[in-house]
Amino acid sequence: MALDNKQETDDYTRTRVPENKTVHGINIASIIVGIGVTLPTFYVGGEVAQAIGLSKSLWVFILVNLVLGVLCAITAIIGNRTRLSTYMLLHFSFGRKGTLFINFLIGVTLLGWYAVTVEIFGEALTDAFKHLLDVNVPIAVSIIVGSILMTLTAIFGFKIVERFSTLAVPLMIIFLVYVLYITIGSQSVESLFGIKGNDSMTIIEAISAIVGLTILTPVLMPDFSRFARKDKDSLISVLALVIGFPIILLAGAIPSLITGEIDIMKIMISLSLTIPAFIILVFATWTTNTSNLYSTQLTLSTIFRKQKMAKLGIIASAIGTLVAVIGIATHFIELLSVLSVLIPPISAIFIADFFFIKKQKYDLNDFDKLPAFGIAAIVSWILSCTVAYLAYFNYISLTSISFFDSFIVAFIAYLVLKKIIK
Repeated sequence: MALDNKQETDDYTRTRVPENKTVHGINIASIIVGIGVTLPTFYVGGEVAQAIGLSKSLWVFILVNLVLGVLCAITAIIGNRTRLSTYMLLHFSFGRKGTLFINFLIGVTLLGWYAVTVEIFGEALTDAFKHLLDVNVPIAVSIIVGSILMTLTAIFGFKIVERFSTLAVPLMIIFLVYVLYITIGSQSVESLFGIKGNDSMTIIEAISAIVGLTILTPVLMPDFSRFARKDKDSLISVLALVIGFPIILLAGAIPSLITGEIDIMKIMISLSLTIPAFIILVFATWTTNTSNLYSTQLTLSTIFRKQKMAKLGIIASAIGTLVAVIGIATHFIELLSVLSVLIPPISAIFIADFFFIKKQKYDLNDFDKLPAFGIAAIVSWILSCTVAYLAYFNYISLTSISFFDSFIVAFIAYLVLKKIIK
């Protein structure tokens, strides 16, 4: 899923976060959980569970988030020790201009998340109006209205909504636990785990989908952890992914299996939870997608520096809304599979650079001396993506999981090329 803490303060996007602005790890973890409680997360949880069954899904949810949690712990420590944003960290490996390309890729990814989320939001809004008021609102209208509200929030009032969202995290967790309680209570645990999947995707495809759902998190984790007081707080914040995300995915998976529905609002309607679900899930998705749009415009502002932030936000929103109306959510799982290949090499490269090449020494005084393009990083990224795609289509065989393929190849290739290219 899409994560970025640049919205915390624009003052420190290019500088180190001062010590007096740091917070406890629990504060950061609550933001991550709050962003995770969103409609696409429930959608993927239900999709995977219906495809491979609950028993296999549970293992996929736990193991994928555990592996990504380890990766997040490493990048979180980098952010904490440097106090720098991901945008600044990438300069040391990809170069001053090479970073712009990677930032553009991240911006497009965030915009894709925005489009997917606003489409699912629109469908939920339409379902709620139909059930509560017996009013048929076209999905396209719901998408456009939702997108306008999110855009206005991102441009004018996001900080207030984000703070409210953070305060609402305990309420969201209670709601999810309650949903799991009433759905599990309607059937025995044995019968739930006995439900077989429809085999619409393989285990490998399910893993790629879950990886794609959260793969931006390791890359953007420094944007969160640069505000952590100590390494310990960085690691505490990672627990939000390791523990929180499997629970959120299960909250989408179990009700989906019982009701046979993927659409979360239809599921909640069938469970007679329409009003609380509408209030909590819609608001949570609204704030999360506002975060996606705000992060998109911040990311694009590093590329199109002469354009005003508001203008970039409106343009990005218009493009995302158009894509949503067309119906990108029908290709959501494919999108996540692509992300599981393109994004992991980025984190692999700046991990290798920070710990093994620069020996944990990033000096901003040397920033202007950095090359325009980090040839080793760019070549490693292209090579790793190529190898992962060839493996994905069974032309070659590595680990059978595109995430591992792209990460390992990028990590090794970067270290080798840095030895060759002086």
